[in-house]
Amino acid sequence: MGQGLSRRAILAGGGGALAAGAVVGGGVTMHLGAPAPGALTLTAREMVVIDAVAEILFPGDPFPLNGIEAEVARDVDRIVGEVLEPLHATAFRYVLRALEWGTLAGRGRRFSRLPESVRADVLATWKEPETVARRVAGDSLRVVLGMAYFSHPEILASMGWRATCGGDSV
Repeated sequence: MGQGLSRRAILAGGGGALAAGAVVGGGVTMHLGAPAPGALTLTAREMVVIDAVAEILFPGDPFPLNGIEAEVARDVDRIVGEVLEPLHATAFRYVLRALEWGTLAGRGRRFSRLPESVRADVLATWKEPETVARRVAGDSLRVVLGMAYFSHPEILASMGWRATCGGDSV
């Protein structure tokens, strides 16, 4: 590609630019789609991408449930629809699209159709500090999915978390 620009750098920059453009511009440049049946905000495709990420981030052990069993996608839908500001919710959805389609050129498949080991490699590249926009997008994925996973009652119980006020009841 000449002058030190690799295909990987261009793809990473493009994905980061898409996410950053959604955040900075604030305008929706593509239709985000209708919510999946039973969902507040996220489309069926977005839920599939979240499941594909949750499967890697939350494999279960040492916790009693993995990301799929903990229904992370359902709770992420709630977080995006009820907790995030609309601008941030839109940006998060663009991040999901960048992740899903960004692997098509370099890996030959959409993210959600990649084998687990390859998805893990892709998510690892989203942690690398060289491309700030991609790293920030990866951080947002981990934070929002982590909010969903670690708020699941069985996960909280496995950590010994007790949400009580005023001490033990008699």
